[in-house]
Amino acid sequence: MRVGLIHYRAGLMDGVSLEMEKWRKVFSRMGHSVEIIAGNNAPGVDIVIPEIEYNDEKNEILNSKLYGSTPSSESELLDELSIRTAEILGSFRSVLSDFDLLIPNNIWSLGWSIPAGLALHDFAEESGKPFISHNHDFWWDRPYYSSPYRSVMELLENYFPPDLPNVKNLTINSISASDLFERRGIRATVVPNVMDFSGPVSISDERIRTLRSEAGIEKGDIVFLQATRITERKAVEISIRLIAAFNNIAGSLKGKKLYNGEPFTGRAVLVYSGLTERQSMDYRKKLDELANKLGVKAIDISSSSSLSQAAFFESYGVADIVIYPTVFEGWGNQLLEALVYRKPLALFRYSVFKSDIQNSGISFVDLGDRYIYSDGLAEIPEQTILSAVKEITELLFDREKYEETAEKNFQIGREKFSLETLGGIVKGLITDLV
Repeated sequence: MRVGLIHYRAGLMDGVSLEMEKWRKVFSRMGHSVEIIAGNNAPGVDIVIPEIEYNDEKNEILNSKLYGSTPSSESELLDELSIRTAEILGSFRSVLSDFDLLIPNNIWSLGWSIPAGLALHDFAEESGKPFISHNHDFWWDRPYYSSPYRSVMELLENYFPPDLPNVKNLTINSISASDLFERRGIRATVVPNVMDFSGPVSISDERIRTLRSEAGIEKGDIVFLQATRITERKAVEISIRLIAAFNNIAGSLKGKKLYNGEPFTGRAVLVYSGLTERQSMDYRKKLDELANKLGVKAIDISSSSSLSQAAFFESYGVADIVIYPTVFEGWGNQLLEALVYRKPLALFRYSVFKSDIQNSGISFVDLGDRYIYSDGLAEIPEQTILSAVKEITELLFDREKYEETAEKNFQIGREKFSLETLGGIVKGLITDLV
């Protein structure tokens, strides 16, 4: 069977790109031919449809009208939308007609490109081909997708995602599945994010030393890794505040042996391995100002870690602990990546973590589940930060506890969030559809 995985962008370090690679691997292991179709030309993308590129200028201009930042006549806007939809439908007919199964990712769940979603709906309806709509995030959870035009909101409400007999809908968490059923009466299969826990995942000591040296990190420094993209909902400022609190006791720990046998230099650093989204440059500026104000050393290695997915995963080698302070998440790739690379986690208990992941038994340093915004940045209670600092200190200076925690989490991940878990779900899906 020829399978096509579709998204606005692929081959990058965003969660959807990474998840598509896992799906490719699962389908390939089952003996199917798999191709990734996206708007960008990057390693790992097999077929490029430029009209659906995430940063396509025409789409960004259209979105500014659709979502109200640029005033427009509603009738003219709908005409423009119709023309653009017809153009993309032509591309879909040309490129997708020879596939046996098509799996769009977020094209039918977010309204980032309404023309692409409508065109794909029309192609699915006219072709009758089986589709699996992989819905990582929904438009109703994002304030951006709110239009002043009733007709635009009706398009989102009626077509995103579509209710067609040849389309099977997936969500990546139970909360979204419930929301979809309540809003549209559409039942969805819940498919968690997964990772490959089967192969060797260690990074050589020599490579780790090289990566740390290139980043200006000493052997006995403590590295807190922020592996997410830099965007507002990731709440990176919580990481900065946590390290600032750790720095208050770092001097008293200088010279003490870390879990890896190295004497602590007394310096803790925050390392960014994820790219800063173009739309989040103002937010990044706020983060830099906060880090400077609180005396937190932040090192950005994204220019090298973003060169390839392999380079991105290598960045976990520099970490002593991974921080995951995101306040809103569809599931959580970085959480699983920390498990695979046997790194302890400090995380904020976002809603989906509490509903779908926490009961798995994963061990983590608790950053709580409450926050407020102050001057546009998230803050968690001071007592929560102080408790987390205490837990982190106990982990990082105790080899046995560190290794036991990492190994326990790895085994839980392998049992519950592996490619084998996904493979079993996929077999059931294609049996029902194809």
